[in-house]
Amino acid sequence: MTAPSPVVDLAALGVVPGYVDAFGVERTLADSTRRALADRFLRSSMLATEPIVATPGRHHPRLYGQLQYEDGTTSRVCGVVDRVGYHTLTADDGTVHQVLAAEEYLPQPPRTSGLAVQLYAARSRDSWGIGDFRDLAFIARSVAARGAGVLLVSPVHAMAPICPAPNSPYSPASRQWLNVLHIAPGDAPGAERVNLSDLAAQGRSLNANRRIDRDAVSRLKGEALERIWAAVRDEEPVEFRDWATGHGDDLSSFATWTVLAETYGGDWRGWPTEFAHPLAPAVAAFAAQHADRVRFHMWCQWVADRQLAVACRNGATICLDAAVGFDFGSADAWLHQDLLALNFEVGCPADPWNREGQRWTLPPFDPHALAAAGFAPFRNLVRSALRHAGALRIDHVMQLWQLFWIPVGGRITDGAHVRYPVDALLAVLRIEAGRAGAWIVGEDIGTVADGIRETMAAIGMLGYRTEIAGRCAGNPENTVGTTGTHDQATITGILTGSDQRDMARIGKAFDATDIEQTRDQLRCQAGIEASQPIGTNQIRAAILAQYRQLAACPSRVVLATLDDAAGVTERPNMPGTIDDYPNWRIGLPAPVEDLLNAPLANDVIAAISRR
Repeated sequence: MTAPSPVVDLAALGVVPGYVDAFGVERTLADSTRRALADRFLRSSMLATEPIVATPGRHHPRLYGQLQYEDGTTSRVCGVVDRVGYHTLTADDGTVHQVLAAEEYLPQPPRTSGLAVQLYAARSRDSWGIGDFRDLAFIARSVAARGAGVLLVSPVHAMAPICPAPNSPYSPASRQWLNVLHIAPGDAPGAERVNLSDLAAQGRSLNANRRIDRDAVSRLKGEALERIWAAVRDEEPVEFRDWATGHGDDLSSFATWTVLAETYGGDWRGWPTEFAHPLAPAVAAFAAQHADRVRFHMWCQWVADRQLAVACRNGATICLDAAVGFDFGSADAWLHQDLLALNFEVGCPADPWNREGQRWTLPPFDPHALAAAGFAPFRNLVRSALRHAGALRIDHVMQLWQLFWIPVGGRITDGAHVRYPVDALLAVLRIEAGRAGAWIVGEDIGTVADGIRETMAAIGMLGYRTEIAGRCAGNPENTVGTTGTHDQATITGILTGSDQRDMARIGKAFDATDIEQTRDQLRCQAGIEASQPIGTNQIRAAILAQYRQLAACPSRVVLATLDDAAGVTERPNMPGTIDDYPNWRIGLPAPVEDLLNAPLANDVIAAISRR
């Protein structure tokens, strides 16, 4: 006779036992989901003791014992830790705990304004078919000279080196490393030693097409960087050697994955079995056999890092964007596979905007395994993002509190909300941001669980508000205010009906009444009569009226989108689609230097900068 399964308190292990969806339907855990989570968390919850989150100088009842500080020194502590950092406590009862000692409050930005930029779309005349870090430096100088203080940039995470090239910056190969397609080859150290004129001409010719061709960009930039590497490999710059040494195994492991991906494809799950794990002996042998190619990809990351650093020193504060996850086949998934629940994917349940729910095809971290690893993947993500940037936006900030896990191959309704050790994750965030002197904004649009915004405010994390027309007047002060995100229609797209026609053309459902109301609000705000046709002058008036409203709102930081400042009709991404719409592939309609100097952009930047 089969023994009964033990009773498992899933709530104690971080699983929300049920929830009420956006339509008022009460959802309980499916039996198969319950069994899978119980089996995983009963094992992973035994891996580590609970971390201690402390404030330097403030008493904590668990801080008694021998404390090893981050720098390796030790001392006896009696309730108080005296410095920020990642420490290890051997408590008086013999248990060992990670101690996350963080200041209470995140650094704060001044009251300022700026632009939100899709970097890939922001091409200059010298770009090779895609916006690059040199273009970012130009934009930063240009807006800073006109009084704007911030540039929020689309994710610049590393992408898989495959063809066809991935398009979405929110499905990266690694959140710790950079997208080498954003390198400006002519600015790479050693570029002066080789002839790149043929490749540069081909690259610039790609700018004539608004559609971003990442395959062509990858081919041209890859060849250019290989030419430069061939000229410098035998006399590596000391700066590169020191940088590579400083990044150690993290960098070499990522570069090894990149060469394996070039050889066997971009999904490690389909590689020969001997390469299935980064610590396998065959992986080390492969890296040694392909040492020059591995070193090349390490050098490419150094070049990208140098160019991003230059952009971050060109006036405006650069705010990078951290994606919520990474692909199943990615470098991060390969390297962190022991910490991931690969039989689940991250998504969200049905809501009024996505009635079927969403699958994001991103594997979730097991929260218990993540804690046992000292939160290293999250720490490295934040640290790498703030190495040069002055601010960080965290996409879907609820990821720090909980994520919706959907069984791979199962139904969205079989998903479950899984809680994360939020106090520890927020402490990591405060440690890294405090050390970098950087401010943090959490994307909290849409349905957010109770208490999350209050916690964000309590530690100084800004919220994110996207409001059209006069609704922005209700923004809280501790927010970044803007009129839309990459997933939402531009002002021009709303006014002209272009966005509505795009949705109708691809069969995406929309609320025509709501769109018409928003259009009427934009018209009214700009003084455009209902009977008046929409032309260039009306679009200009509506955009400027909207950003004057935004500039006057309470938000600490306000952002105009470069798409609005350029009068673009298309939104960058149509949620819920992949190939029906050219997501992440639409370049701006003219060189960015022309757009930024055009009357509309000048007036938009002036309007938001007056605050």
